[in-house]
Amino acid sequence: MIKKIISGGQPGVERSALDAAIKLNIPHSGWTYRTRRTDEGIIPDKYSVKESPDVGFSDRIEKNVLESDATVILTHGSLTIGLKIVKEYAEKHNRPYLHVDLNENPLNLVSAIIRKWMMNKQLEAIYFTGSNSIASLNITQEVIQIIEGICRMESEQEKLPGFPEKDGHSPS
Repeated sequence: MIKKIISGGQPGVERSALDAAIKLNIPHSGWTYRTRRTDEGIIPDKYSVKESPDVGFSDRIEKNVLESDATVILTHGSLTIGLKIVKEYAEKHNRPYLHVDLNENPLNLVSAIIRKWMMNKQLEAIYFTGSNSIASLNITQEVIQIIEGICRMESEQEKLPGFPEKDGHSPS
């Protein structure tokens, strides 16, 4: 189950993940640049992100990888140089990561892939990052739909009746 969304609030996947967190009442946090500045202006205060004391690009990424249980990288196409750095930090710190190319999978399948991966690894705090809004004009709607899909699957699973535990006896 997604218990927390981590993001640096950059335009694209990161900002969209924060929007999904707010919409779905999922706690969120993350690290951003010291000035909260992005290519699209200042990150609004409604996003609970912290300013990194370091002005460097990679400092905030490493902090977000470390604050989360795992990282989900959503792209349209292959990893960019910046996203390869995210992957390298995940590997350096032995944190699970999942890269999903949205060009190769329908969104409902992406939700199912992420949900299954989270369940198998018992992940709850996820750092969402990936393509920016310039690279993908529909990324905001896609990310929100993916996260809503994950949460919907979680909700539906909770409604399923439990199965009796096996006690070693065969049914009569």
